[in-house]
Amino acid sequence: MIAAPALIFPALIFPALSAGVFAAAPVRTAILAVYLGGLLLLPIADYGQPFAGTEFPFWIIGPALPSQGLVEKTWIAPLAALVLAALRDGRRLAAWRPGRADLAMAAWCLWPLAAGLWAEAPRPAAAVAALQVAGCWGLPWVLGRVWFSRPEDRVLLLKGLALAGLACLPFAALEGVRGPFLHDLLYGPHPFRHDGEVRYLGYRPVGFFLNGNLYGIWVASAAAAAVWCALALRGPWRLAAALALGVAVAAQSAGALLLMAAALALMAVWGRPWVLPTLAAAGGALALLLALHLSGLVPVEHLARDTAPGQAALEAFRALGRGSFPWRISQDLKAMAALEGTPLLGVSAWDWWRAAGTRPWGLMMLIVGQYGLAAAALVFGGLGGAAAAALTRLRRSAAWRPEAAALPLAAIVLMALGDAILNAFFLFPAVLAAGAVAGRAQAPAGPA
Repeated sequence: MIAAPALIFPALIFPALSAGVFAAAPVRTAILAVYLGGLLLLPIADYGQPFAGTEFPFWIIGPALPSQGLVEKTWIAPLAALVLAALRDGRRLAAWRPGRADLAMAAWCLWPLAAGLWAEAPRPAAAVAALQVAGCWGLPWVLGRVWFSRPEDRVLLLKGLALAGLACLPFAALEGVRGPFLHDLLYGPHPFRHDGEVRYLGYRPVGFFLNGNLYGIWVASAAAAAVWCALALRGPWRLAAALALGVAVAAQSAGALLLMAAALALMAVWGRPWVLPTLAAAGGALALLLALHLSGLVPVEHLARDTAPGQAALEAFRALGRGSFPWRISQDLKAMAALEGTPLLGVSAWDWWRAAGTRPWGLMMLIVGQYGLAAAALVFGGLGGAAAAALTRLRRSAAWRPEAAALPLAAIVLMALGDAILNAFFLFPAVLAAGAVAGRAQAPAGPA
C-alpha cells in the first residue's frame, strides 16, 4: 500500500516537474521525459486489498487490464504528457487525422463500454474500465501517432528508450546487490518485491516497476534500442549501448534476454529475402499454438506430465532453472477450467479466475477471460499488425541507418507482445513505439 506522505510526489511534485520540462525542452523531448520518467519513478498503484505478510499476492494483475487499481501511473504519465504537449503544440494534434491504422486501438479502448451491454455486472464498471484502457493504451498510442511518426522523430524515440534503460543503472547498482528495497523505502510496501528476486548472481532489481519481470523487459528493450543507436548513429552511443547491455544482463531475466537476442538477430539479418517470409511463418505457427492452448482442445497438461517427451521437457526446464515457464502454463490451464461464459466475449470481470484459486500469469489469457478472444485479437493483432506493416514497408532497407528507425521500434513491439504471452505486466512504451510506426506522418512538423 502506498504511504500517504509518498503521495506528495505523484500528486504535487510530478505535475510541477512535468510542466517545467515542457517549458524548458523541445516538445518531443519533453514528451519522452514526462512519459518514460513517470513510468520509471512514480509509485505503483494502491490495489486496495492488503498484501502485507503475503509472499505472493497473486490477485494483483496490474494496470494492463482494468482491475481493482484505479489511480495508476500508466495513465497518469501519458495524460500529463498529452495535455502539456497539446498546450504547447496543439496545431499538430489538431492536424492529425486518424486512419485505418488506428481502428484496432480505438476499438480496444471502447471495448469495455460495449462489453458492458452484455455483461450482467461488469467489474470494474464499464465506463471506468473504458477510461482506464484509453488512458493506459490509447494515450501513448496517440502520442506515438502524432509526435513520433516521422523518421527523425522515431530516431529520437529510440534515443529516449535507450536512455530509459540507462536510467535504471541506480536500480541495478543498489538493488542488484542487496535486493529490492527502494519502493519500500520511498513509497511503502511493494507487492511483488520477493517474486523471483534471487537470481543466479545476486538479485534482480524491481525499482518502481510493478514486477521484476517488467523491469527485465524494460531494460532488455532499452538495450535493443541502444544497440541500434550505437550502430546507426555511432559516437557516444557505443558506450551507451555497452552500459545498457550490462544493465539488461544484470537483470538476469532469461525470457527478456532471449527476446532481446531475437530482436537484435532480426536487425542483424534484415534485408535478406527470406526474413519476412520466415517471420510470417513463425507468427502463423505461434498464433496457431496459442489458439490451441486457449481453446483447451489440446490436453497440454496431460502431454507434459504423462508422456515421455513432456517429462523430458519439464526436466530440461528445471535443469536450466526455468521451472517458472511450465508453472505459468499450468496456471493458465487451472484458470481456464473456471472460465464461464463465452470465450469470444468474456465476462467483463477482472477476477473471473477466483473460483480456480489462482490466476493466469499471461496477459493474453487474462484478456480472454475478462473481455474475450475478440479483445485479445484487438490488442495483440492491432499492435502486432502495426509492427508487421512497418516491417513490410521497410522491406530491404538497410537496418543500421537513421531512416530505418521503424525497424528497431517494430522489433521492440514484438518483444513486448512476446513477453505479454507469459506475463501480465505490459511494456507500455511499446504502445508508443507501435503508434510511431503504425502509419506515415500526416501533420505539419510543428515545434521540435
